[in-house]
Amino acid sequence: MFNDLLLPMFDDEYYPDILVAEVKQLIEQFAKKVAKAKSDDDIYRFAGETVIEINEMKPQFEDLESSLDDTAADYIAEAMMMVVQDEGYLEIEMEELVSNREW
Repeated sequence: MFNDLLLPMFDDEYYPDILVAEVKQLIEQFAKKVAKAKSDDDIYRFAGETVIEINEMKPQFEDLESSLDDTAADYIAEAMMMVVQDEGYLEIEMEELVSNREW
């Protein structure tokens, strides 16, 4: 599953591959936490922590003449949902999962 995470961002020259790879690593770390989650609340807490780390990358994207725009936000949210659903959490709301995003 992880091979396809953020593939559209890697394929789009607008997004620097090095930063997309960092975002992918953050989502993979999120996946490890989700695998150990005991409840939906845990999932949302882990997601919030991951989104904060992605928020902190915003200036790095801007320094490389890119951004965490709406399209990137969709790709990232979808990747996080794939992780959650792969673990069997089918009732998680995508918007709530990334509610603290600044992108």
